[in-house]
Amino acid sequence: MRPYLIGIVFAGLVVGAAWVALFFFFGSISGSEDAYARSLACVRADHALVRDPKDAVPYRGPGLQALGIRWKNVRAVALFSDSLSPDSVDKVDAKIVSDLQRRGAPVDQIGSRLLHEDNVTLYYLDGAPSTAVQFAIGRCVYLVHYNRIASALGLYIHPRARLPFVPGARRER
Repeated sequence: MRPYLIGIVFAGLVVGAAWVALFFFFGSISGSEDAYARSLACVRADHALVRDPKDAVPYRGPGLQALGIRWKNVRAVALFSDSLSPDSVDKVDAKIVSDLQRRGAPVDQIGSRLLHEDNVTLYYLDGAPSTAVQFAIGRCVYLVHYNRIASALGLYIHPRARLPFVPGARRER
C-alpha cells in the first residue's frame, strides 16, 4: 500500500510542476500581444499617423498606459489598462467627463469624443471627430481579449484582437 501512495504523490507533484511550468511559459507569450503594444506598432507602421508622447503625459498613471496619436491636425489619446480590470481607465474617463462638463460641452459631444470599451478608451482632444478621423485613428487602437480559462489550464489560445473604435464596428455594451 505504501509504494502506491508514494507513486500517487510523486505523479501529483510531476503533473503539478508541469502545469505550473506551462502556466508561466504561456503567460509570458501573451505580453507581446497586448493592446498597447499592438496599437503602438500600428501607429509606427502607419505613415499617416504620428505618435505624440506629449499628449499622452497627462493621462499616464498607475495601471494605465497612454498612447498619444495625431492624424493631420487632430489629436487623440488611447488609454489602456495594464490589468484585466478597467478601473484605472474608468477613473480617467470620469475625470475627462467632469472636465468636459465643467467646460460646458454638450452630452452628445462628450459621447462622441470619449469612446470606451472594456479596458480601453479613445479620447479625441480637439472636439468631436469626423468619420474620416475616426477611421484614420480608430484603425490603430486595438482591444485584445485573452482566454484566461485556457491560460489557467496551461493552454495557449491566440488572443482575439478587435478594432472597436472604427466607424461601423460592432460595439459591446
